[in-house]
Amino acid sequence: MYVVVETWTAKREFLAAPVKFREELFAGIKAAMAEMAQAGIVTLGWGSVDRSADHSADYDWFAVWQAPNAELAGAFLQGVERSGWYTWFDQVNVLGELRTVDAVAAEHVALEEDAR
Repeated sequence: MYVVVETWTAKREFLAAPVKFREELFAGIKAAMAEMAQAGIVTLGWGSVDRSADHSADYDWFAVWQAPNAELAGAFLQGVERSGWYTWFDQVNVLGELRTVDAVAAEHVALEEDAR
C-alpha cells in the first residue's frame, strides 16, 4: 500500500478569491474524491497542522491518502497538478510505500555517509 501525505498553506490568490469560488473549488474536489475512491484511492482524513508539536511542518493543513500501488499514487498526484490546486496552495507532498518498522530500521542501519 502506498500513502500520500499532502501539506499545504493557502496562497494570497486563494485568500483573495471570492467565497463562491472557494465553495466551487472544494465541491469539485469532493466530486473527484468520489471518483478516486472507485479507483482505490481513498482519503484517510484531512486536518489542520498542530504547530505545538516539536519540529512541526511549516504548513497550515494536511491530508493523508492511501492507494493500492505506486502507479495509482502517482496518478493521484498528477491529478492534483492538473486540477490547478498548486495555483491556490503552496504544497509539499510525501509519497511512499508503507513497510514494516524492521525493514525501514534495517535500511537506516545500513546507511553510509556518501549514500546520498
